[in-house]
Amino acid sequence: MQPVAVAKRYARALADYAETKPGESGRSARKDPSRLDSLASELALICRVLDGDPKFARFFADPSIDQKDKKAAIEAVTRKGKVSDAVRNFLLLLVTNRRLGALGAIARAFEQEKDGRQGITSVETTSAVPLSAAELKRLREALERLTGRTVKIMQNVDPSLLGGARTRIGSRVYDGTLRRNLEALRERLVGAH
Repeated sequence: MQPVAVAKRYARALADYAETKPGESGRSARKDPSRLDSLASELALICRVLDGDPKFARFFADPSIDQKDKKAAIEAVTRKGKVSDAVRNFLLLLVTNRRLGALGAIARAFEQEKDGRQGITSVETTSAVPLSAAELKRLREALERLTGRTVKIMQNVDPSLLGGARTRIGSRVYDGTLRRNLEALRERLVGAH
């Protein structure tokens, strides 16, 4: 199975678990979407800790190290980081299934799954210069009107665009850059001759 597919599968399972919380006396389950935010931040914290030292990656990737030692290390890290039982159990499952190496991809997939469940659309915008706070606010408002959803903008800078902005929402690209407009004008002029 492809690493992206594995990450999405684990992320979806964790999100399903996070949203469903047993009711009082274990009677019935009720949805609790606020848990998604806390689990996402805990996963990000664990990723930073494990990525912060290459020895962790080597330790967990080494097949000669016993699973119980790896689980003990996870227990120690989660106890020190005051991580929830849900994330601790999830990490232990990843160790058992030998998938802890995919934790970074799983955390990114979980963030996307969380955003989707909360009605947030991730948007990537690229401009020639960094956008000011006012410009970002106007762009966010326009994109929210366009999509009908809450928008989270990731901003990139590419001086070769000359001016304007290029925005990607999912697979759709809105290109309002000066560079693209000049290329379109050149194509029209060449086509006229």
